[in-house]
Amino acid sequence: MQDLVKERLPRFTPDEAKVVKGSADWIGVNQYTTEFVKGQKLVQQRPTSYSADLQVLLYISIYYCASSLIYSRNFAVERNGKPIGPRKSWKNFVLPGMDQPGNLTRDQYLRDATRVRYYRSYLCELKKAIDGGANVLGYFAWSLLDNFEWMYGYTSKFGIVYVNFNSPTLERHPKASAYWFRDLLQH
Repeated sequence: MQDLVKERLPRFTPDEAKVVKGSADWIGVNQYTTEFVKGQKLVQQRPTSYSADLQVLLYISIYYCASSLIYSRNFAVERNGKPIGPRKSWKNFVLPGMDQPGNLTRDQYLRDATRVRYYRSYLCELKKAIDGGANVLGYFAWSLLDNFEWMYGYTSKFGIVYVNFNSPTLERHPKASAYWFRDLLQH
């Protein structure tokens, strides 16, 4: 990185470097999508840009949801040779499981088999990573409840519990994925 961004990168004093070195005892990963990365020398742009500084070609496998809000990208995160997330051929997709479009009936929302497949696949691969030596401290499914999405308001359904935002009491109904998680956690 120092060779790439040169003087734009702040320099640490020797004392600052000592303070920073080894100071992180926990790193959290908040993953929305995954992109494949291939090293590629890019022409430096003026003014400089984040994308040019990366010096990589990003390859994205996309399977669009009906809502086009969230699309699945094959998971291929790897750290020190230990995979985290489903490793599939670039031609095989892990179907999106987080988002449901805002034009389904309540019963359709409650039968979210795609979300169950997504979580099952993701957690099976996470277990393989743990078995392979990855030090995983926890996992949070997004999200417990359908909620407000900045770009699409209440029409995008992320939760394992359906929320009727047209109800004065915001009535809630567990989806199939909520029951799947319950059964998983009871074992």
